[in-house]
Amino acid sequence: MAGVKTPSRAERARGTRKRMRDSARELFVRQGYAATTMDEIASEAGVAVQTVYYTFRTKGALLCEVMEVTAAGAESAPPVAQRAWIREAMTSPSPQRALALAIEHGTAIFERAAPLWPAMNAAAAADPTIGEYWTRVTAGRRAGQHALVTRLAELGGLRPGLDVERGTDLVVVLFGHDTYTGLVEGTGWTVSAYKAWLFATLTHQLLGARRIQVKSLEGVSFGDHVSEWTR
Repeated sequence: MAGVKTPSRAERARGTRKRMRDSARELFVRQGYAATTMDEIASEAGVAVQTVYYTFRTKGALLCEVMEVTAAGAESAPPVAQRAWIREAMTSPSPQRALALAIEHGTAIFERAAPLWPAMNAAAAADPTIGEYWTRVTAGRRAGQHALVTRLAELGGLRPGLDVERGTDLVVVLFGHDTYTGLVEGTGWTVSAYKAWLFATLTHQLLGARRIQVKSLEGVSFGDHVSEWTR
């Protein structure tokens, strides 16, 4: 048909790769890593199993790519350290705003990636290659949180007696996978309530602020709450 552009070979290849990733993600979330086979992924994606192996080599490598793209939100998303929100957080003159930005956007990453965490944890325990990948991810997250706490210290925002290393320890635990899973998935908190609690808790633990008014975690608008501290 005139005027209809035929996808290039590279575009078709990207589309096929995405279809395989999407199928793998659905299966990993629904039935776990061990129970998911490459044959099932191929069938769901409508390709030959040889195509899955040729593209990703191993199921572990496929899981890692699925996690990377899912956490990023898009295949072409830049690394976290290069995103606009983290640059703003790291240059903001307000410690509260830096924390608010980190919580807002960091929680969005958790929302996207959380359904895959059980599969990733199981795979990491069984496959040393995936375990090494997940260890790098964990180390990278701590490095990013360490940089944020360092910035708070540079601004003179850390409460008296708290050093950067201890502050980073607090952020790693409080703003970590287990805490998010326990509160949002385990006890049914809304994401908004989780973010409001996390902002209040980190502001108190890191900055020593006590005038944080969260009348009720449920129904709190995170944006409205944070605006009190970022004017």
